[in-house]
Amino acid sequence: MSTPSSSGSIAKKEELCDYRLPVRICTSKTKDNPNKKFKVCPNSLKPGKKCKYWEWIDEPVTGNPDLEQELEAVKEDVACLKKEVQELKNKAHSYRVEISCNII
Repeated sequence: MSTPSSSGSIAKKEELCDYRLPVRICTSKTKDNPNKKFKVCPNSLKPGKKCKYWEWIDEPVTGNPDLEQELEAVKEDVACLKKEVQELKNKAHSYRVEISCNII
């Protein structure tokens, strides 16, 4: 896992972490992801204040319209799949509740 650089800056879009604080943009200094940017909660290094907000910043795709369209399609697919997973989790939870009510 990467650790934030000391020269982090506030994200331009005013994205907020789980603590509703503006996220910081930091740079990875690891061997696996050298100089790759990521967003993190400003409290990420403070003891006892562990916000789980953390996200890689994807480099913009430029110069290839087909690739840009394909990337957008994949992002839409991922969003749909995340929604479907959440719906299935909700359904599984309701089944567990129903089963436990029938046992009692």
